[in-house]
Amino acid sequence: MKNIYLDVKASIENLQNIFKNTDNENERLKKFNQEALEVFQKLERESLKELESLKNNEEWENFTIAFYGETGAGKSTFIECLRMFFKEQSKVVQQERFKRLYSNYQNNYQNDECKKQAILNELHSLQDGAIIGDGRSDFTLKTRSYSFQYNHQNFTLLDVPGIEGDEKKVIDQISNATQKAHAIFYVTKTPNPPQKGEEKKEGTIEKIQKQLDSQTEVWTIFNKPINNPRAFKDGLIDGSEKESLKILNKEMKNILGKHYKGYKAVSAQVAFYGLSSALIPGTDFDKNKQKFLKDFKARELLYQSHFQQLGEFIAEELIKNSRAKIIQSNCNKALKVVEQLQKAIEITIEKRIDPMIKEAQEYQHEARYNLDRSTDKFILNLTNSAFYEIDQFKSDLREKMYAHINKNIEDEECKEIFKNELIQGIETLHEDIKWRFRECEKRFDGEIKEAIKQLEYRIKDSLAMLERISIDRDFNLNFDTDSGIDGTKLATSIGGLGLLGIFNAWNPMGWLALTAGLLQD
Repeated sequence: MKNIYLDVKASIENLQNIFKNTDNENERLKKFNQEALEVFQKLERESLKELESLKNNEEWENFTIAFYGETGAGKSTFIECLRMFFKEQSKVVQQERFKRLYSNYQNNYQNDECKKQAILNELHSLQDGAIIGDGRSDFTLKTRSYSFQYNHQNFTLLDVPGIEGDEKKVIDQISNATQKAHAIFYVTKTPNPPQKGEEKKEGTIEKIQKQLDSQTEVWTIFNKPINNPRAFKDGLIDGSEKESLKILNKEMKNILGKHYKGYKAVSAQVAFYGLSSALIPGTDFDKNKQKFLKDFKARELLYQSHFQQLGEFIAEELIKNSRAKIIQSNCNKALKVVEQLQKAIEITIEKRIDPMIKEAQEYQHEARYNLDRSTDKFILNLTNSAFYEIDQFKSDLREKMYAHINKNIEDEECKEIFKNELIQGIETLHEDIKWRFRECEKRFDGEIKEAIKQLEYRIKDSLAMLERISIDRDFNLNFDTDSGIDGTKLATSIGGLGLLGIFNAWNPMGWLALTAGLLQD
């Protein structure tokens, strides 16, 4: 975690440094840099505070399971039952102490009211269920931790304060516990989905989303309240509750995604009656236990309540491969902080940088349009110039040949004169076309350079910004400033006009082709 913390800190500082070196002469860039710097300074405070808290609460040795939920949902009852089920060491010592003290109480202090009451008070603090709350929101104000060892596996259970309507006095305890935990049991007494909040007041669903979003493994425990043994005649949960739990599963999946694993239906209170062995006779706990034991054996209560199945699930599945789960969970929590940072950066880019890119792209499209127009104009000028010179060449050659023919010269002499005039004319034509091409190219080169100059001027701020922050948003501003011509397009256009044949006119086949064309005209 320390390395992750330092890496994120360095990354945020690097981001800030990008915007610190402000160009004082560029007011637009200066304003953007200042706004972006404030955003990233706020991100630094929030992200590093969260990572610092993770670093302080991280647990790398023991797989830790937190019981999380509303006050009165039965979190402490589950913890107490698991302490007895797995024979947690401090619980075993506590039960033995209770039994010795109770035996002593029965044998020695029945006639001493003062000592009798003192011992009775101590027995109440030692009996099974002493940690179970009475429904008051201030019963559990601090997270309580219990360590276990089972089949050479060490794990820890956290009894987390309830998430109240206003849990300001326990919010740090809840946050620290969820940061320390590698798996969460969300305990609820109803099979219904968590409730949404009202205006300006968070509901359970918002609290779960905020407090459990970084967890890698979250389970719901539907803790069904059962006060009468006859309730088991149709099973632990009925069809209506199963349908409600399906909806709950869907809602939780929407909130937590792949990290939500499903639900377990259990009755912790009934399991407590099957597991407890250190109770003061005549207390409510003892009376209720005896009521259930009339219909079921203690062992049967564990199965009827589905607590036996829960204990086996924890022992055989949940804490299995705990080392890998610990690493995955701790890294996932840090990753969530990094993801939040990335999201904030993306929002900054979308709000502040993307509009600049869009503006630059619009300039780019406009420049490309102007370049395409200039290219088309250049090709047209080349075509017209070439045709003009060719037409002029044809006209001059005809005049000269008609003048010779009118002199009644012999055919052989006429052919020789035609050949010489053709060669000289083609040489002149070649030079004239080259000169016209150079003139067209000069004009074209000037036009595209001016278009690119205008583009660079218009997007100077955007380019400076993008270059400074090195952001690639699939934006390409590469132009061929040497010519700006699509060579294939130009060659195809000229070739289609037959102009390329002019430059082959020095070989005999070229002469014949050109002569044939002239004679046809």
